Amino acid sequence: MSAWLSPAYGAANVVMQLANAGVAYGVMESTVDSGNLHKHPIKRGRTTMTYIAVAVAGNAQDRRIFREAVNAAHRQVRSRPRSPVSYNAFDPRLQLWVAACMAAVFEDTRRLRGGRSRHDPEAVHRAAAVFATTLQVPPELWPADRAAFERYRTEQLDRLDFDDRMREFLVGIARLDFLPAPVSAVLGNWNLFMTLGYLPPQLRRKLGFRWTAAEQRRFDRWQRVLRGFDRLTPPVVVRLGMRAAVWDMRLRYITGATVV
Repeated sequence: MSAWLSPAYGAANVVMQLANAGVAYGVMESTVDSGNLHKHPIKRGRTTMTYIAVAVAGNAQDRRIFREAVNAAHRQVRSRPRSPVSYNAFDPRLQLWVAACMAAVFEDTRRLRGGRSRHDPEAVHRAAAVFATTLQVPPELWPADRAAFERYRTEQLDRLDFDDRMREFLVGIARLDFLPAPVSAVLGNWNLFMTLGYLPPQLRRKLGFRWTAAEQRRFDRWQRVLRGFDRLTPPVVVRLGMRAAVWDMRLRYITGATVV
């Protein structure tokens, strides 16, 4: 993993997850205020970072603690009679999509590094199953290899369909509307541009955005800048960040503080 995929990558990954209508409405209609991005953006970001850290650097007990905390929050997330789509946060199909989006960070890191990787991509794919099993996804649902993963991802992307409420919500995340107005005013357009650059072409189109060759060149220039920073950053920095997030979760668990 790279620390230099850029802050916009986090927004792009969230947009990918919420591009699934069941996931999106589960978030938009959720009554769990503690995880509300617009009300508690820092806490929500911490939870996402904890999820990644526990999956990548945690042990079996860490993952059990995190899973139980997520389960407690998810018990309240289910569709109501007036919901436009049916959803349940415990649906393994929805959780598989979220996990697949999170696991894409490894492939996107490889792209940032110009296709270079110190690890066998197939081995990385198999290890990434932990993103799914940390939730409620049975191991057998994880695609068997990278080719199966790409088929699954393409099929899911082709099926995505947005209504106006979803589209407005997703674009708002990309534009940082959940942050204080001065922050979104300064960084919102740049973050939207970078987010669109990270998204698959079919998802950009479904969101209603055109992507020109000039925009792709501009995005590629930013990627080259970030690649330079990535090469200058010792891997131990990322590992320490992961360990710190795991230790933080353990401390919150021991002291009885909120884990997610």
